[in-house]
Amino acid sequence: MASVFKKLISKELGESCYNKYFFSFQKRMASKNYNTKVFDNEEIFNDIYNRLKDKDILVLTKMLERLSDTMFLAMRITRTFIFALFFYLFACGFIIYEGLLPIITVVSLLVLSGCFIYKTYEFVVNKFCFIDAHIIIVYKAVLDMLIIKASKRM
Repeated sequence: MASVFKKLISKELGESCYNKYFFSFQKRMASKNYNTKVFDNEEIFNDIYNRLKDKDILVLTKMLERLSDTMFLAMRITRTFIFALFFYLFACGFIIYEGLLPIITVVSLLVLSGCFIYKTYEFVVNKFCFIDAHIIIVYKAVLDMLIIKASKRM
């Protein structure tokens, strides 16, 4: 499973572009000359800018809407995890408390645990995808700049 940010960049710009951007950030972080508090990467910014500069303002606006939806989805995954945790604990306690047949209890707990493991994996992948978040910030900066320039031309 990939983070929602990776899925968006791969869909919008292509898998090869995403991999190039990812390895660029990874290389800069590995060489320890990258400040993680500053979200600029001129190489990636220029590449994305050159790919999108000829797009129509309507296309750019749709891309910005998809980006906003993706950011909302990432926030929702992070915020709803605590509810999933409480539901899992409550449901497990309820199933054990009911005193059902042992086979039904075990199967129910296994199904619940499988679902919770999936939600946990989804949460971890989306919570700790900081390189993807850096790419998304650069992507958003490019979209904002292009939309502002296109609206000034009109």
